[in-house]
Amino acid sequence: MKWGELDWGLPLSLPNDEGGKEVPSVLKAEEEIAKFTVFTDSLFAQVDEHLSDVERTVLYLNGGQLIQQRHAIANLPTVLKGRGRPAFDAISQPLKAALNRLDSDAQIATAEAFATIARERLLSPVDLQVCILPTVTRNINREKSEEETDAWLNTLFELIPLLDKEVLKTEVLSLALSKGDVEGVVGSKTICVRILGALAPRLTWEEIERSFFKKALSMCQDVDHHIRIASCNQLGAIARIAGRDVVAKTILPELFELLNDEEVQARVASLTTLTSILDLVPPEVRKGQVMPILRNHMQPLELDIAMQRCVARVFGQLVTVVKVDFEHDDSVLFFSCYKHLATKADTELRKLCASQLPAVLRAATALAAAAFSQQFQDTLNNLATDHDVRKTLAGLFHEVARVVGKDCAQLLTRPLCRLLRDEAPAVQAVLLPSLTATLAHWSIRDEARRDAAMGELAKALLELESGAKRNWRLQQQLAAAFPMFPQVFSSDQIYEHFMPLAFRYLTDTAAAVRPVAAEGLVCFMRYNRREKHRAEVLLRIVREFCRGKSFTARLTFVDVATYLLRRFSSRFIKDYIFDLVLELLYDPVPNVRLTATGLLPSLKQCIRLPEDVDLLERLNSAMSNIMTDNDRDVSQDQGRDPAGGPLGGMRGVGGPGVGGSTSMPNSRISSAASSASGPAGSKSGFGMSVPANLNSPGKPGVPASRMSPMPSGVTKPSSPLLSNTPGMGGPGGQSGVRLPAITTRASPALASSPVLGSSSSLSKQ
Repeated sequence: MKWGELDWGLPLSLPNDEGGKEVPSVLKAEEEIAKFTVFTDSLFAQVDEHLSDVERTVLYLNGGQLIQQRHAIANLPTVLKGRGRPAFDAISQPLKAALNRLDSDAQIATAEAFATIARERLLSPVDLQVCILPTVTRNINREKSEEETDAWLNTLFELIPLLDKEVLKTEVLSLALSKGDVEGVVGSKTICVRILGALAPRLTWEEIERSFFKKALSMCQDVDHHIRIASCNQLGAIARIAGRDVVAKTILPELFELLNDEEVQARVASLTTLTSILDLVPPEVRKGQVMPILRNHMQPLELDIAMQRCVARVFGQLVTVVKVDFEHDDSVLFFSCYKHLATKADTELRKLCASQLPAVLRAATALAAAAFSQQFQDTLNNLATDHDVRKTLAGLFHEVARVVGKDCAQLLTRPLCRLLRDEAPAVQAVLLPSLTATLAHWSIRDEARRDAAMGELAKALLELESGAKRNWRLQQQLAAAFPMFPQVFSSDQIYEHFMPLAFRYLTDTAAAVRPVAAEGLVCFMRYNRREKHRAEVLLRIVREFCRGKSFTARLTFVDVATYLLRRFSSRFIKDYIFDLVLELLYDPVPNVRLTATGLLPSLKQCIRLPEDVDLLERLNSAMSNIMTDNDRDVSQDQGRDPAGGPLGGMRGVGGPGVGGSTSMPNSRISSAASSASGPAGSKSGFGMSVPANLNSPGKPGVPASRMSPMPSGVTKPSSPLLSNTPGMGGPGGQSGVRLPAITTRASPALASSPVLGSSSSLSKQ
């Protein structure tokens, strides 16, 4: 049948191929639709839009749909926040009635809501005892599914640290002991030992010994392995209260016996608990009794896969404690076991080994400084190329680098490059956030050696960036590591490879990347050793950003100037940046002017009177223009730093009510400014004399324009960098540009520099 031959008056029927499945109808029956429609209409006819959250919760719990009741239960912490006990009293009865009829999922949601209330302290301890505890104990006493019981037990564990000790003894401890009856079922005894383990940190050893210590030990010998496992898991909490003598005489024998249990999970629980309390075992007992047993467990071929995973999971913590007890070839035995486990076919086992690598390396290097290069270099390389494990290693690589220390450049560069070049974005996503911490250990003082040693790392980073394409989060994380690059790469490598990258991030990427890239660009410029390169970078910043055609480019310059003010000396700022920032205060775009006002407090800190009176006068003039700005946001924001405070204690120009004080009385700036004051009648501001022809915002009738004319002192900055440079608005056409030598603070060249003088004048104080 063709499309034009269809009879549109008949229902369309599709042919059912032989052997095919019929498509079930997704439409509700008319009766079901009508029922829900009538119910919903009748419910919402009663709902007043002005009902409070408490009243709406009561309404839903009393007669709402199941989804509404679940929403009301999940929203209980929000409803109680700030309302406390009165709100719970209003909700308690409808909630109790709802719990009697709701299904298992709603019961679990209620337990989780109660746990959140306890965790966030939304009710006082007394109110938790009166309002929450009875419901929790009542539901634990009832026979429920394992998931429900776990949810209510977790709620009880959140309550135990908050309740009074007497309440714990009378209600919680009695509940646990009643559940641990010899005649009880397995689930009941498991609840008993779990509650006893949670109670132990709140009680003294005398109270534990008198109340339930013997019972807890006897359950380690129960015929059911579930109870033995649960009891073993609680011995660690009891051991912390019992002390060394009880651990050595009573608890260790129980754990040794469980290490030979026929059930593998009981052996796993025993080894885990033993590792957690090793620091409590007296050294002589650990050396004479524990070490022989641990040596037997360092034979992985004789262990079940579950025990192998357990050994791998606790290996770092284990060797950290027992390394002081090693004898003869113990280090070879233990670390050989670890390396063997790291090569097994089981993926989960290799992941556990990778997660323990930093702790294992710390223990190994404490015994021998060259342990990594001698024993673990191949293991690290294998894990870095493992298809299933390399993501785990990438997230911990900075910890590995911290352990290896000064030899990172020699030993870890190849595996790091391998991870950076990984084709899986997930590996790069976990590696890049810690890249700064990782590269902090890649320090080579000899710059001639850096080019050869770090060339491969630079290529890997560039390949990573080229593969990022438009992934702005990856670009942001890479740019966050830029400030560390001068410590790793030479000036020429940075200028050739990473400086163009920083400029591209400032112009052609997401807005969130630009501030981070601005800091990186400033660091590249700050630590570049070539005068020509520094001058070219600064000129490009001025040409493309400060005086760029796009207002977003000028906003980007504010980010760059922020980090210039932080990392460069006051002299550099006054010579090259001061007037550029003042230009932005006269920008035709209000957002640019508004953002530039945040730089004024830092500019003010660069001024030293009386020698910088002219700079202070230009700053005062620009500030006067801002105060008369026609844009309300700009004029109200004038003189305020990003934290919302006034501009370094300074106010704008004007008479009474507007502010004429610059700083605190008797300050150095105030006294210096008073000595440099102009003729009488001039109005003071910013701690200095102001020319009499400046319009004061305190005078009525002065029209306020959106952008006042720029003073001549700001239009043509006197900076030696810009005055005679083509394209910068200077009168000359000379191309020679000179910047003062900028070297690192540790450089001895600072002391003899005729331009900068001492290092204190270079660094931003």
